[in-house]
Amino acid sequence: MNKSFSIITESNIKKITDKNPKTIYESVKQAYLLHSKKKTVNPPSYFMNFPDKEKSRIIALPAAIMEEPRISGLKWISSNPDNIKHNLKRASAVIILNNYETGYPIACLEAGVISALRTVYSAILVVDSLLQGKSINKLGVIGAGNISYEFLRCLILLSKHVHSVQIYDINPEYSNTLKFKIVNINPNIKIEVKHEFNEVIKESDLILFATTTQEPYIHEASLFKHKPIILNLSLRDLGPEIIISANNIVDDIDHVLNANTSPHLAEQKYQHRNFINCTIGELLNGHQKLDFKKPIIISPMGMGLLDIAVAYYVYLEAQNKNLATNIEGFFS
Repeated sequence: MNKSFSIITESNIKKITDKNPKTIYESVKQAYLLHSKKKTVNPPSYFMNFPDKEKSRIIALPAAIMEEPRISGLKWISSNPDNIKHNLKRASAVIILNNYETGYPIACLEAGVISALRTVYSAILVVDSLLQGKSINKLGVIGAGNISYEFLRCLILLSKHVHSVQIYDINPEYSNTLKFKIVNINPNIKIEVKHEFNEVIKESDLILFATTTQEPYIHEASLFKHKPIILNLSLRDLGPEIIISANNIVDDIDHVLNANTSPHLAEQKYQHRNFINCTIGELLNGHQKLDFKKPIIISPMGMGLLDIAVAYYVYLEAQNKNLATNIEGFFS
């Protein structure tokens, strides 16, 4: 048995992922399809909270893929919103990959990049499935942090056509920074900074929520009467009233009905989960029952198996391209 252990850094991960957006997209898609066929193990995530830091937490996401590529592992991701005040990223993470047969750890990867990419490619995958080749007319972005940047950057990398983008953040400086970054990538995209999130909602066909809020602040279902597609990536912006009045697509029902997400609050308030129409895997397989007279909300809790799938592809590429630091005899 090879007893070496690999370390793969953020900069080397970016060298791989930036050149292979379609492969990352397909890795995420394949993971969802395997999950729908029950070829994965994806236990509940474990949330470690801190009594003296109410906004902070560390989450453990274990997972395994039982069909090729057979791999298991764990993502350990920390969220510390106050980091932003000190010019640090809110989220930091590592992924440990384990050999499926022996259980031996084989690699440690920086996971901030992978975590963001599996999140945004998951969202893009669902949008593609719903739009079926149509371009994105008016895209609204609420929350101008790293996830929003990666979402827009990956849309551009995948050559998705976006007519216009509207951005809102509680801190206008963040909105302007995001606008500047995207214009630098593609100056042909029309981008406006808005000063009210209601404006963004009412004027957008596709709305991305990527904030750090811990509880809902939007409760008016009438704001969504134009039936947009809503990417509920931050999971807690929308009140139960919004959830119950819309179509709902989730990655895994038991996972998302947890930790006071918007769907979880809806389940608690209305004492049922019938508002969930289908999972992402079912959508990709063509099995969905959507009422197109209602908005469509996609709420991906974020399954560890997506991180593991992308990380394993990155690991193999890093080995092939000599981008990993290999520690021989790590377990000797």
